[in-house]
Amino acid sequence: MKRNMHYELTSMADTPETFSYADDYAFWILMIEHFFGYADSFEIQCWKEETAKFEDIINELPNVEHDDGHLLIANGQLNEKAKEFILTRSLDANRRLKWFSVFLERQGETLFSSEHYGMELIGYELNLEQIAFLEKVLPGDVRKFEW
Repeated sequence: MKRNMHYELTSMADTPETFSYADDYAFWILMIEHFFGYADSFEIQCWKEETAKFEDIINELPNVEHDDGHLLIANGQLNEKAKEFILTRSLDANRRLKWFSVFLERQGETLFSSEHYGMELIGYELNLEQIAFLEKVLPGDVRKFEW
């Protein structure tokens, strides 16, 4: 049986920024790496005012950019270089997620997304094994919605 799952982290770091960040992103790398096994492409979104974060993507993964109004969007095939980049460059110097949204896709359909700097995590058509994995690695302070 497949389910759509939405997890929302409720414990936030105390930061001066407008956006909320998780207290700890240790779970994030494990979670994204797990879903690499099911995905064939990715999309990363940053706000336009976060140009420096986006430059990092373009320098490492050229030819994957486009501008969508207020967002800068990078997307491409989830090859080994892209996986390595996402795993090793996703956190900033404060150990917070750099990117507003990360989508992992399979055959053009979103499989999993990390949104609002990893504060909201959404899985589509997840099997029980995938759900069990998520609930094992996610922090205990999450709200869970299922549909």
